[in-house]
Amino acid sequence: MLLIALAVFAGAFYIIHLKSLESKLVVLGKELALPHQMGLAGAVSLPVFWLAGAGAAVFWVLGATLFVIGSHAAFRELEGSDLEELLMEPV
Repeated sequence: MLLIALAVFAGAFYIIHLKSLESKLVVLGKELALPHQMGLAGAVSLPVFWLAGAGAAVFWVLGATLFVIGSHAAFRELEGSDLEELLMEPV
């Protein structure tokens, strides 16, 4: 469902971009600028992303990334030249 929501979101932005090249969108007698159209499309898609569980997916990816980076850093051995730079001289 999240992939479908992302596809619809990207498609909406693409359609807005194509329509803005042809003519300006007029709503209630006022021109709606391109950033406002994109913002409206984003605001409408937020509930769809919430229903699709986008927040959980983002935090899952962040957690998995932190785990992989942390485990890589924990098992990395320092080289001999790195140890010499880490030693501090007495004051």
